[in-house]
Amino acid sequence: MNPRSLCAIVLALALPALGQTEPQIEPLVPPGSAPAKTKKKSRKPPPSGAAQAEGQLSLPPLAPLTAPRPLKAVGVLVQGALPDDAAARVREGLRTAASFAPGVKETLALEAPQPCADEACWVTAGIARNADHVAVASWDTGTLRVRLVDVGLRKVVQEAQRTGVSPDPVEATAWTEALGCKVMVPAGCSGQVMVEADFGISLELDGEPLRPGEKRLVPVGVHALRIKEGTSESLRELPVLLEGTPAVSIASSRRPAPAPTAAPVAAVTASPSPPPAKRTWTRTAGYATAGAAVLAAGAGAWFGAKSKSDLDKAESGYRANGGAYQPADLQALQSGNSAAHTANALYIVSGVLLAAGAVLTFAF
Repeated sequence: MNPRSLCAIVLALALPALGQTEPQIEPLVPPGSAPAKTKKKSRKPPPSGAAQAEGQLSLPPLAPLTAPRPLKAVGVLVQGALPDDAAARVREGLRTAASFAPGVKETLALEAPQPCADEACWVTAGIARNADHVAVASWDTGTLRVRLVDVGLRKVVQEAQRTGVSPDPVEATAWTEALGCKVMVPAGCSGQVMVEADFGISLELDGEPLRPGEKRLVPVGVHALRIKEGTSESLRELPVLLEGTPAVSIASSRRPAPAPTAAPVAAVTASPSPPPAKRTWTRTAGYATAGAAVLAAGAGAWFGAKSKSDLDKAESGYRANGGAYQPADLQALQSGNSAAHTANALYIVSGVLLAAGAVLTFAF
């Protein structure tokens, strides 16, 4: 075969194969990412010097692995110059706040010598009662401070204070509970407050309107209660405790005085007077008796006058006859004495009847 013909045949067979192209294969990685490399990367040596320091500074700080010890048995101490009644209430308020702390199973009232103002004394008091923590409340010239002492670590782990606290038992207890909750109760403590007020009085608690009779939960402590009535306005402190917040009632300064006749009218209504018929016969009898007394007195006066007339007549005859009584004179003398006795008897009867008539008329 001619060599030229052989070359032409080979070239004709090779041209179609050279014109073919391989189909495009979709990448297996998401668009935008760098394609995988099959080449082995050589390990780089660790950075040294300034590069190593720069890499360490860019890392975030590690959180500490230690956690505060849980509260289980908490002893309570009260120190300072509070009066006895206020100190007792503050101690109970601090125990109440400790009982709200998570994990607390027991609260203890500790005894310690006065003064006991350092950590060693507080730790010793806690060890004596097997307490793992001691809550210490101290008051000095208006400053109230609450500390939480870890007996195992022998140091104060939490502390809070409040200035301007008066030694009033309720106010001091409210602030003690607020500070105790701050150092022992992470979620805080709330108490319920309710204020009653007369009509026409508007209230604000810490600047927020408060309806009279509304029950509201607020943080324990001392809050500001603003009272408005007409054009007058006043501000007072309102202590709020965890338990047993004192009831508050605001009376209006314009409340009218009660009517003075209210009580007598009620008394008359409750105890009615006796029926009039029960007094009619006694009063009538009294009037009749009094009339009889007047008649007796009149008869006595007549007999008295007759007695005087007869005695005067007998006396005149006695003088006219020279000191001797004539029979007519003796008769007149006897008639006068008899009339005098009758008059005296009638006067006595009149007096008795008059007294009886007065009793029957006014006493019954």
